[in-house]
Amino acid sequence: MTPRTLRRPLSMALAAALTLALAGCARGAEPNAGGGAAVEPRTVRVGTLPTEDALPLWAAEAEGVFEEVGLPSVEIVTFQSAQERDAALVAGEIDAFMGDMIAAAQLEAGGTPVAVEFVMLGATPEEGRFGILAAPGSEVDGLQDLAGVPVGTSSGTIQEYVLDGLMRQAGVPAERVVKEEVKKVPVRFELLMNGKLAAAALPEPLLSLGEMQGAKLIADDTSGENLSQTVLVASEAFLRAEGGLEAMELLVRAWDAGAELVNGDPDAWRETLVDKARLPEPLRDTYRVNAYPAAQPPTEEQVAAVLEWMRAEGTLKADLTPLDLSGVVTPGDR
Repeated sequence: MTPRTLRRPLSMALAAALTLALAGCARGAEPNAGGGAAVEPRTVRVGTLPTEDALPLWAAEAEGVFEEVGLPSVEIVTFQSAQERDAALVAGEIDAFMGDMIAAAQLEAGGTPVAVEFVMLGATPEEGRFGILAAPGSEVDGLQDLAGVPVGTSSGTIQEYVLDGLMRQAGVPAERVVKEEVKKVPVRFELLMNGKLAAAALPEPLLSLGEMQGAKLIADDTSGENLSQTVLVASEAFLRAEGGLEAMELLVRAWDAGAELVNGDPDAWRETLVDKARLPEPLRDTYRVNAYPAAQPPTEEQVAAVLEWMRAEGTLKADLTPLDLSGVVTPGDR
């Protein structure tokens, strides 16, 4: 795929956007560099799944941060599946979403130009835990014991990517990694806990819930290679629209403020996790609330590793590079 003219190298492009956002403020009443009236930021609609990754956005909403930074309106739309979320972006029903780089690459390859704006979880390995659980009572002690054993996962997802990465780090040959397709995460968890799956790849908070209920944690991605990042993905159509770039700059500022709110008093947001992120009731008082990073781009190496894995899996339908996911629109591109 030929990079569009507005593309810049990933680290430079996203760092530039972040610099603008951190330095910016609500500019509706200020003149622009050319002496005319500044562009008003437009309303932004952000899609998310009911997971902990979006907690700083909900904190920003609850504490009036969006209004404070100068955003006229922010609508956080919760979807029950990634497929519904992605379809909404393609249809123009949302302007950005919480997701992963696999979803971003699939949209870009499918003809919906997007830009990976910043990491929401996964700036360090400790953030946003994914892992592999063995069923209660299992005699499995390590990843080597799972060579040739079907592990529940969903194909073409970040969970499969982490599963492959953990197995690779443990020295399990790729041909010995056996997967059992169970697309719905809650179903996968129930099959595991009922002994109908020997092991399963799962995200938080189901990893913690499974451990509480007797499953055995075999491995997770909180050490070693930083395998998984949740990112904010924006539609380039939104960024090109009048006020879209300005809204994204302010949304970055709002994210940073929301992250500070959560990091400053994590326990204050447990009820929000239960209400909006489906934190299971047994974990209400004990679950470790994530520390959230300030907005920052994923590294070019992280994006390249995801794209290489997708090509190997046969799920990438276009010849994308990290450059293709790093679009930054400037006012001159409109």
